[in-house]
Amino acid sequence: MTLDQDLNIVRPDPETCDRLINSDPGLFRRLVEASGMAVSIHDKNLFPIWGNEAYARLWGYSEDRILELEQQMVMPPETVAIYRNEVMPKVCAGQRWEGEYVVRAGDGSLRTVKGWFDPILDESGEVSHVIAIKQDISDIIRTREELGVARKSLNFISKSTSDIFFRLNLKTGLYDYLSPSVERFSGYSVDEYQQHPMLVREIVHPDWHGYFDDIYEELMAGVVRPEYEFQFVHKSGEVHWANQRGILIFDENGEPMAMEGIATDITARKAAEERLRGNEEKYRFLAENISDVVWTVDNNYLLTYATPSMRDLLGYTLEELQGRNIRELVAPGSLAAFDQASERQREADARGDYGFINRMELEHLRKDGTSAWAETVARRLLDGNGRSCGLQGVTRDVSVRREIAAAMAESEARFRTLFEDSPISLWEEDLTRLKAYFDELKASGVTDFRTYFYAHPDALAKCATLVSVVDVNKATLDLLGASSKEDLFGNLDLVLTESSMAAFTEEMILLASGGHEYCGEITHRTLEGETIWVMVHFFVPDEFKDTLSRVIVSLLDVTPRKNAEEALMDSEERYRVLAENSQEGVIVMQAGEVRYVNESMIRITGYTLKEIGLLDFAAMLHPDDRATRSAQLTRLSTDGMNDLIGSFRILTRKGEVKWVNMNVKPIMWGGREAQMLILTDITRYKSLESELLTAHAQMENRVRKRTAELSEANVQLKAEAEERGKAQERIQTLTQQLIRVQEDERQRIARDLHDNVAQDLSSIMLKMETLFDGQDCVAQELSARGASVAEVLRGCIASVREIAYGLRPPALDQLGLVRALQNLSQDAGARYGFEVDFFSTGIDNVSLDFDVEINLYRMVQEAVRNICRHAEASKATVRLIKSHPDILIRIEDNGRGFPMEERLARADQDKRMGLRSMEERARLIGGVMDIQSLPGTGTRVVFKVPFENAKRHE
Repeated sequence: MTLDQDLNIVRPDPETCDRLINSDPGLFRRLVEASGMAVSIHDKNLFPIWGNEAYARLWGYSEDRILELEQQMVMPPETVAIYRNEVMPKVCAGQRWEGEYVVRAGDGSLRTVKGWFDPILDESGEVSHVIAIKQDISDIIRTREELGVARKSLNFISKSTSDIFFRLNLKTGLYDYLSPSVERFSGYSVDEYQQHPMLVREIVHPDWHGYFDDIYEELMAGVVRPEYEFQFVHKSGEVHWANQRGILIFDENGEPMAMEGIATDITARKAAEERLRGNEEKYRFLAENISDVVWTVDNNYLLTYATPSMRDLLGYTLEELQGRNIRELVAPGSLAAFDQASERQREADARGDYGFINRMELEHLRKDGTSAWAETVARRLLDGNGRSCGLQGVTRDVSVRREIAAAMAESEARFRTLFEDSPISLWEEDLTRLKAYFDELKASGVTDFRTYFYAHPDALAKCATLVSVVDVNKATLDLLGASSKEDLFGNLDLVLTESSMAAFTEEMILLASGGHEYCGEITHRTLEGETIWVMVHFFVPDEFKDTLSRVIVSLLDVTPRKNAEEALMDSEERYRVLAENSQEGVIVMQAGEVRYVNESMIRITGYTLKEIGLLDFAAMLHPDDRATRSAQLTRLSTDGMNDLIGSFRILTRKGEVKWVNMNVKPIMWGGREAQMLILTDITRYKSLESELLTAHAQMENRVRKRTAELSEANVQLKAEAEERGKAQERIQTLTQQLIRVQEDERQRIARDLHDNVAQDLSSIMLKMETLFDGQDCVAQELSARGASVAEVLRGCIASVREIAYGLRPPALDQLGLVRALQNLSQDAGARYGFEVDFFSTGIDNVSLDFDVEINLYRMVQEAVRNICRHAEASKATVRLIKSHPDILIRIEDNGRGFPMEERLARADQDKRMGLRSMEERARLIGGVMDIQSLPGTGTRVVFKVPFENAKRHE
């Protein structure tokens, strides 16, 4: 014997152990029964000859019954095959067999078991019997299958989703698990993360390294935030945004070991938020700078609101117009247009088109008796239930615009009169698209357009398609034999000849190179097929040189002169006849001497025939044109120049200024070479051109003046809008301070009621209850009255405390918003006999601003109070949920409901402010309220408050 000093137990020796074991033959059986394992004994053919209770429970039969059953009843065919082909050969060979197979229980169900078959050999080494142990593993198999399905689902999700699942080992900086989607997420593979500890810090944007280090220190200290947002650099070099949520895993010592979580790429969301923020800033800028009058009317067209700019438009203040029918502000001449617009609105309402935009331009009566024209855009105004509650519109003063439009119309009419009545063929063209094409060619590197167009005829053909003819005058139709403008525009291809295309090429080269004026002689065909010669001249007005949106082209018929030139080539006599009848001046010069002058030349210049013979053409030049034209005219008598000199001004013998165009052509005169100078008087054309330019300049000046006036008005309106915005902010601030003072006053009154009134009443009640103590004989009636007074006092105390708790619920300060609302809802349900289902999530650990917390409580309190008073409900549901980026509160009941519009109208009439108070409180904390209710369908009230507005800012 030995003594165990630690346990103070005497350990038995081996002889005692043998005696204890061999003293009871049934010890083995009881050991088998106590093990809980299904144990059975079989003969060498595996037929069962004994089984314990656990064995019987496994099969679902009694011990006696199971030994009598046939194999086919308790084993499916596949299990019988296992017995024959696997178990029997092993056991007969004296070897142990273990494995899994299926059996059929007494209730018909199939169970998966794991079995161990151990053969027992006799003295001769033969198998005498077999001991089998079985364990029901059906639940294990089922769990294994479920785990397999779950594992497949997890693998599918982790591979398919754009989010990544991870487990980061905080000790090593390596990931114990990282879903394959991380490569789409960051560009780096799982292997790269496993090979580089803390690779996550390297890909975090440098601006966020400090943020990351703070987070990691917090994690190592056991602190985890609800979520993290930061920027990281994708392997491609792009900067992305990530959102990460996770939990901490602690080891057995309570130390942070790992972080498990999900990471989401929120780059698209951040970009959308940035765009939204930009849109909001644009909207705010427009709202602050708008110069228009914004107004609302009810369904009877009675004015309910107008911005202060109404005073600038009509001279009235809002107070003067409040409640007046806006039809009274319309001038008599515009009443018919107003009634037509009202009818259009009624038709849109009848077909349910509440998005219909009604536009009208009306003359309005001002307060001082004058009138003003205004353009109005109006649409239907709907309440929270989608029902019509009036109209909302924007009105803009267009009086100046109409004056400018009238002046522009007058200027345009003058221009059109000059254009149409001109005896010269005039074309108005728009070359905006052509200008854009030239810019494209310049951007592609084209600098020499002459070489480019001759090398690329397809580009020149494209230029022809980009010319838009806006208008032509009557002289053009007469010149080309067209019956109408449509007839001409539809047959322009018949007008052009090879000579026309050559001139068109020169025009394109000039325009593309930056020129703005061209003059030349080309041939055209009339629509009857007759070929005519015209002098084409186009110019771009100064205000359109940057865009080429307006180009004026003129065609002067020079066919008679051309016929004269051709006649000169054949016969001098015939030429003389034609030249004498030509309206253009003609001079023939040979060897520097004048050989012939026609009457038109004398008429144009005012000089006699003799004077012209001795005249130097350079001396006739106008002083302003001598610098540019003198050299050309001097060359006429020196080098035999044959060219188009172009247009310039001359001084006649009488000192008159005339515009002329000069052409020099080679001819044969007396069998020898000579020059024919053709002088065309274009003074009238230049005068028309000057008038056209003046009309355009006047129109442009008026537009610029109006633009300056509008800019100044915008500056003034911006200042007014800023002032109105500040006033609105002051009103909201005062309202918030009023509610805060109201809550403080409620708290003070509640404290006074609880600490003073309730306590005094309690003292009185105690005195009433002990009033007759120590009196031997008290009349029964007097005693009853004392008890009655004490009962009244007890009810009064309860009422005072209820009022105090209603004014300032102590649970809000002691237990927080969630518990306070839960107590409020359940107390109301218990008191008024309806079931309350309260649920909250995401709010318990959030610190809310004091003003937000008390306003949320008051809104829910009012909604629950309405259920108690009016709903007659049997069930109510209260939900308080943090759903980023908002806090949502939903209160529903299955009561009788109510008609929204009628109830709101009656509430305003009866001066009941419950619903209006809830709506105002929601607005003050930056939220919105939505009420949905119909008779017989219950009521739903939903509050939505942005979380950023609600949380407490330290």
